Amino acid sequence: MSLSKNINAIKLSALLLLAAAANSSVAQSTTVCKNQYPCGECAVFDNNGNDLKGFIYNNKKQLDVRGGKLNEASDNMWGYLLIRTAKVPSVSSKWEKKGDLNVTASIRTTYVMNKTKDGEQATWWARECNLNNGPLVQIKVNDEDKLDMEHVRYEKLMHSLDPMKFTLVEYADTFNDRDYDFMLKNYILTKCRTVDVDDYKSMVDFYNGFLGKFTTTDDAALGNSSFLTFFTGTSNAKYLGYFNVVNGKLAGKLEALDIQYERDRDTVIKHTFTKLTGKTVYIYGDDTYGMDKKMILYGKAHDLKLRRRKTNITSKFNNER
Repeated sequence: MSLSKNINAIKLSALLLLAAAANSSVAQSTTVCKNQYPCGECAVFDNNGNDLKGFIYNNKKQLDVRGGKLNEASDNMWGYLLIRTAKVPSVSSKWEKKGDLNVTASIRTTYVMNKTKDGEQATWWARECNLNNGPLVQIKVNDEDKLDMEHVRYEKLMHSLDPMKFTLVEYADTFNDRDYDFMLKNYILTKCRTVDVDDYKSMVDFYNGFLGKFTTTDDAALGNSSFLTFFTGTSNAKYLGYFNVVNGKLAGKLEALDIQYERDRDTVIKHTFTKLTGKTVYIYGDDTYGMDKKMILYGKAHDLKLRRRKTNITSKFNNER
């Protein structure tokens, strides 16, 4: 066989392999997404208590106390969301009722309550096919007189938080970062009861000051920067918050620090730095609780540029290059 025929044969074989792989991928996608939507009625009021109705019933008091405290501490300039997730049976169509549920192909669904000075609202959403990056979906159902709180579309609830400086999202179990990266402005995720309610005021004051060190967060120059923040609450509890800049916004997580042994510092530093996306890391706060040297060593070992800043700095992060 001539050289040109050999080359053509190789090209044909490669095309056939690509086509086979594409067909296999489509087949797998079809199998995964056979039932791509959550059952709407199940999500809202009929999932054995693992529904929005049950979430409201069991957690409304917590929403009132913690959300009310944050509203007061921030002079209503911070948003407050209480969330949890649950497995909901899936269906193949948005309009399908409960007659053809698939309980083995469940879809993780997020339940949300919002507390403001004007009242309370609830919502929910899921992602099609139970994929972390699947399209967001919320199915309209007839829930009249079934919920003890106003039920609204998630877009409406999230849009109402746009004017807030930060939104504190307290989660009960799990979360999908992409949801909040897409729907919220500056936000802080933290597990329920991580922050003592008596520390809300010191948290708000600290992060309002932190936000004031930016001329804007929607700055391409910040795209390669991440931030570690340290503060002590009124209760004397110590907190660490870490932030990446996502979609021109500050996307953060907040954890309480429990450092009893030297190895605890190593654990905290490794856990935290692996969550950061920027190659320049600002360390912000007046006390890092004995972790400065270990952070410097970690930064050198991982080719990170560390910049230490205390709360009295007058320059803006945007102006530092």
